[in-house]
Amino acid sequence: MARSIPRQTLTRADLLRDLLESSYKQAVNIRGSGAEQALILLENMDRISELLPMLDAAGVDLRAERARWQEVQGALRRHGDDLRVELAPLGGLKSLRQVLVSFPSPDDRWWWWLDETAKRALRQRILVTTAAIAGILLLIVGGVWAFNKLFPVAPSISMAYEHKANADNFIIDGDLRAAVTELEAAYQATPDDLEIQALIAVLYDLLGESDLAQPVLHAMYEAYPSSIVDINLAQAYVSTGAAEKALPLALQAVRKNPENPHGWLVMGMVYEARGDVQSAMDAYQRAAEKANAAQDYQTEAFAKVRLATLLQKPQLPSRSPIVLPTPAN
Repeated sequence: MARSIPRQTLTRADLLRDLLESSYKQAVNIRGSGAEQALILLENMDRISELLPMLDAAGVDLRAERARWQEVQGALRRHGDDLRVELAPLGGLKSLRQVLVSFPSPDDRWWWWLDETAKRALRQRILVTTAAIAGILLLIVGGVWAFNKLFPVAPSISMAYEHKANADNFIIDGDLRAAVTELEAAYQATPDDLEIQALIAVLYDLLGESDLAQPVLHAMYEAYPSSIVDINLAQAYVSTGAAEKALPLALQAVRKNPENPHGWLVMGMVYEARGDVQSAMDAYQRAAEKANAAQDYQTEAFAKVRLATLLQKPQLPSRSPIVLPTPAN
């Protein structure tokens, strides 16, 4: 496999500086760069981590280089989701770790463990969301139990949601390929389930298989209003930890149908996942208002629960003002 070669260097210190500069540029531009460039970045991070203590022991003044190293690591953390997406065609970080000569420690070579870091963050978001809606579920669980007793769920639906639950667990574990397999089985049981179709399309996209995603997307947009499809795709991206990909879809859905509270609700979820508390609160407030006007009290309750939760967090300036895109002619 080809590797990028720094310019001709005379000393190890020169090599270190070259690697620091090239790694920073790679980290901030990792999206769309491809699996090979993403792997080169990880390998260069390893080389930097080896050179620093070596040069330090030799008495080289590394104050500037250590400051730059902190910037490189910060850039990679910020773009960690993009890095994981680029590495998907190679089997992801889990597969790459297994073939390394020296197995990486998450303490000093944490970049090889960004999938596990994202997994823990996703689990935390799931736990927070679950806690937020627990009160609502307690109110409706009696009605659901009675409904299932009076109107038993069809076996195909039960099977579909069993596969969907398995897929959710695989997504949390970072095994997108196994999640697709489960979702395809769910789709065979309930081919009209838009949520399942959206997750399949999103996972194909994240795996770099756009040729498989396109037919699914085409069928969805043919069968359902485009704003509804946008909402489901945005929610699917959020649930897989790809909030950056979800934001344009959420904005587009709200622009197409600003009266639909679900569009605003998903937009709030997207901003919350990105850490933009103020924009998330604005979106949840809009969702609650639209849901109340539509007498959709369950959506209103959920939006208010999320709003109340965020009100308890420190208020930061909005990083991404809600600006709705102009619809295509």
